[in-house]
Amino acid sequence: MPLLTSYQDFILQSLKKYDFRFYWMIGSCHDAIIGEWINWWLTQKGDTRICNPARHSRSGSRRYIADLLFLERFKGYDYYEVKGVAEVENNESKFMDKIKSLISYENYIKKSSAVYPNLEFAIFCYTLDIPNDELSDRIYETLIDLSRNSKLLWIACEVGNSLREKGDVDDSIFMPNYIKGYDCFYYYRRFSSVVLYGIKNGKKVQEFTFPKSQK
Repeated sequence: MPLLTSYQDFILQSLKKYDFRFYWMIGSCHDAIIGEWINWWLTQKGDTRICNPARHSRSGSRRYIADLLFLERFKGYDYYEVKGVAEVENNESKFMDKIKSLISYENYIKKSSAVYPNLEFAIFCYTLDIPNDELSDRIYETLIDLSRNSKLLWIACEVGNSLREKGDVDDSIFMPNYIKGYDCFYYYRRFSSVVLYGIKNGKKVQEFTFPKSQK
């Protein structure tokens, strides 16, 4: 039995080919990053839809609402199945809780049946303020461990920031009418690296780093 389903392999290859435009963004960009994942999904072949925010899931007494559900229409039917779920987070203190949210979607049982029975993949996309190998390793080990008892393809996307001094800043917004006189609003945060990897059954199955995109 192959490690990945054919659908999961298709997802990984699709991600590898897609030109994520994180490098064109400045600021925290939570909604903009969500928009990139939406655009990736809607460019796939087939009848696809997005649910944003996601329908909820539960784990015990805890209710979770992820950022995205990736939907695809059943062949020959008028309704859609949930194929994937995603969380996008830029607050480092919330990273582990967002991973728990993703786990809950696979394990959500209601009336003795899985609520999302056709789920194939889960995406955790997170941004780092500064390089943090300890936190990156913790996320990786957490995903490795939870994937051992999961049928899903787990996808992690780490978006790293480059923090620069004011003299090095070359991105600004010129807004002469915002206040009396002239002013420029400088942004010191720009995304400088993107690493994406997939995990299944306790093993890393693929990893790729995106080169810097050019406008």
